[in-house]
Amino acid sequence: MSAAKKASKAGAMVKSGYHRRLAAEYKLPAILDWIEHFLIDSDSKLVVMGCHKHVLKPIYEKYKEIAVLVDGSVSGDKRQQAVEGFQRMKKVRLFVGNIQAAGMGLTLTAASHLAFVELDWVPANMMQASDRAHRIGQHETTNIYYLVAENTIEEKVADMIQKKAQIIGSVLDGKNAESLDVYDLLMEI
Repeated sequence: MSAAKKASKAGAMVKSGYHRRLAAEYKLPAILDWIEHFLIDSDSKLVVMGCHKHVLKPIYEKYKEIAVLVDGSVSGDKRQQAVEGFQRMKKVRLFVGNIQAAGMGLTLTAASHLAFVELDWVPANMMQASDRAHRIGQHETTNIYYLVAENTIEEKVADMIQKKAQIIGSVLDGKNAESLDVYDLLMEI
């Protein structure tokens, strides 16, 4: 692969990351509105997962009386306290987590609802994050919501994630998957 093509691919990745962040920032009021309606209309607990601190932090700040936050800045002991508080305390109705930091190894079965306010590039990370609520010990159906802003890069990222998941599924099933480079998918964005 030529240096120019590598540079073009790297530039596309940076550009798409910037646009993802902007889309998340602009839809933050709609995210907060959606969470508010969920909490008013339901007495259930909710897990909210995203990627960027500047999106997760305002959600936590608005609901800090009834919420816990787990992102990369939360230490192991505080992480465990947050999980236990969410699992055991009726007052704590909202778990706000970073997909990378809170998407693996935690049990959040106190909730049967999970909302992705941002999408991760890797389908497996999204599946792992979903599995935090959908685990052994969960007695209810787990509802997963994807809060994707219309007419933004998020729609294209969602399509890309779906294509990647299909490719991964084909490979794991032992079927012939079309050869598609992740960077080629980025170029579609």
